[in-house]
Amino acid sequence: MNLSKILFQNPDDAQQACVGILGGGGKTTLLHALADELSQSHPNVIISSLTKAGVSTIHPVHFYPEFDSEEGREKLLTINPLYIMGGIEHEEKLLGISEEELHNLYNVSDVTLFECDGARKRPIKAHQPFDPMIPHYATHAVIVVGAEAVGARVDAKLVHRPELFRETWDVNANFELSPAFIAKVLTSQYGYLQKVPPDTEVTYLVNKVDTYPTQALELAQALSRVSNSPVYYGSIEQGEFKLAY
Repeated sequence: MNLSKILFQNPDDAQQACVGILGGGGKTTLLHALADELSQSHPNVIISSLTKAGVSTIHPVHFYPEFDSEEGREKLLTINPLYIMGGIEHEEKLLGISEEELHNLYNVSDVTLFECDGARKRPIKAHQPFDPMIPHYATHAVIVVGAEAVGARVDAKLVHRPELFRETWDVNANFELSPAFIAKVLTSQYGYLQKVPPDTEVTYLVNKVDTYPTQALELAQALSRVSNSPVYYGSIEQGEFKLAY
């Protein structure tokens, strides 16, 4: 299936959508892949991030100050998909934009896609209070988790902010993350859902079934048992997903 099918039954349903992606284990790949797909049916697809991001080799980056002038904006809106970030921190790291700037992009786009948090390439994380929220005007949230989190211990190898994770969930460093426990973290208001407004349409995405097939299926099934939101499992890189039941 096309990646966009996890959110929209047909391309027209994506018109005026604002999709936030949070979690870990494939967010950036998903962001750019969705942008490429949706740009085939929508003339103005904009992608960005509310947090820092690595430099992408997929889409050339432009910076929000270019968008601030009317002349610059008209020129940028001829690019599809259009990737806009806040600036450059250093040669390998880009700065995110503000929630207000994202809203300005949303007002002129057909579809807006953005990352909402960072995970330092780990499949699961603990959130800080200062991590960005999915804005109230967003229509959809995709919560991504890497299947390699199943069976992992709560240390820095596979968990972003392991000390905070252990404190939040009252576990120790040798605790092994089961599918049911990960599902609790992803569906709890003390976990990932603290960053998602209640009226936002949520979809869960378990990534890396190509590398961790058993873990991916077990985690997707565990999520499906405790959430009313749709749960998909598959491979972002391969563009293939199945709905979990």
